[in-house]
Amino acid sequence: MRALFVTWAEPTHLLSLVPLAWACQAAGHEVRIAAPPPCAAAVTRSGLTAVPVGRDVAVDQIRNRADLVPWRSPGRWPEGWAARPELLDAGQRAVLAALADKQFAVARAMGAELVAFARHWRPDVVVHDTLAYAGTVAAAAVGVPAYGHTWGSATVMRVENEDLGARPLPGHTRLFTDLDVEPRDGPTAWFDPCPPALRLPDPGPPRHRVGVRYIPCNGRGVVPRWVVEERSRPRVCVTAGVSAAKTGPGAPPDLLTGAAHALAGRGLEVVLAVDAAQAGRLAGLPDRVRVAAGVPMSELLPTCAAVVHHGGSGTGLTAAAAGVPQLVLPRIPVTAEIGERLRNAGAGLLPPPERQADPAVIGEAVEALLDDPRHAQAAARLSAAMRRVPSPAERVAVLEAAASATPAEPGRAAAA
Repeated sequence: MRALFVTWAEPTHLLSLVPLAWACQAAGHEVRIAAPPPCAAAVTRSGLTAVPVGRDVAVDQIRNRADLVPWRSPGRWPEGWAARPELLDAGQRAVLAALADKQFAVARAMGAELVAFARHWRPDVVVHDTLAYAGTVAAAAVGVPAYGHTWGSATVMRVENEDLGARPLPGHTRLFTDLDVEPRDGPTAWFDPCPPALRLPDPGPPRHRVGVRYIPCNGRGVVPRWVVEERSRPRVCVTAGVSAAKTGPGAPPDLLTGAAHALAGRGLEVVLAVDAAQAGRLAGLPDRVRVAAGVPMSELLPTCAAVVHHGGSGTGLTAAAAGVPQLVLPRIPVTAEIGERLRNAGAGLLPPPERQADPAVIGEAVEALLDDPRHAQAAARLSAAMRRVPSPAERVAVLEAAASATPAEPGRAAAA
């Protein structure tokens, strides 16, 4: 089987695809990762083969356009909005329309070269990031199944459709027709690493989800000796993930510094997990707060009694897989979703927006996570449930079955 994976325009989205891509390759199949040029290096660092397609469309500039400011600004949208878009007001719906327009711009930048590569390489199946709409176009162009792959958000948010429903927006249809490809309304199904306990239902007609076990993939890193040494105090990790650079470039992340000060002096070992750029911007931290730059979260979090973070799916699901209770301090609407679901499952806490910057609230919430055994018990149950979901290695069979069920076109059979 030839499996073509398609990632979105930022390297962080690639990481959710890597376990399944490696599982395909380990099973003996041919794998290629099509990516916008800025992401190609991240693909090769993962040990997979990159195929740069399209051009850099300056995603940062698109993200910072005026009609998307509310998406990257503090605040909360109605709980469960991604599954119940009728809860949104006119302004919030306008933001979703702008998000769709942004994704269409990325897909247009990739589309022509991706379709050309697919017609040359003739894959048997396409797996694409759920936002990489060009992947469905490429699959349609060569007549093979397409599978979306989410990155662990609680629901499949279909911003390419009207009101997150079933009817594609004109911009989505044009991605196909502009390349003389018969339109599809989306992938055949989605691989979903979000555990069932944290999922929301899809807002539109039900789509087939293929649960796949979340495997933490944090990229390369080194595990320092102190990570595995015995500890005399509970260890609490504080991280803002890569989202800190998106929401506040050039400034120390407020989440990191605020939480560090809030937890200092409470008898804890506080570890700030950051990248090298974030570490260079941190100053004036309390004594006995450790800065850990580039330590893989999959190695650090299992040694922690709790984690404080921004609500990113990578951090949230890595902590859930490790069975660690979580305090979520979302600064933008989209990252509140995991916090709400963790709170409802008992495995985390989510302060009200107006109180999450209060040091006393942060300190008391972390102490509650540590002192109330119900949070640790709920986190352990969530971790156990995640381990029961079929692994990426087991889910390769889904792609094999889809590929074998598709009649081979003469060109694809010759290429194989």
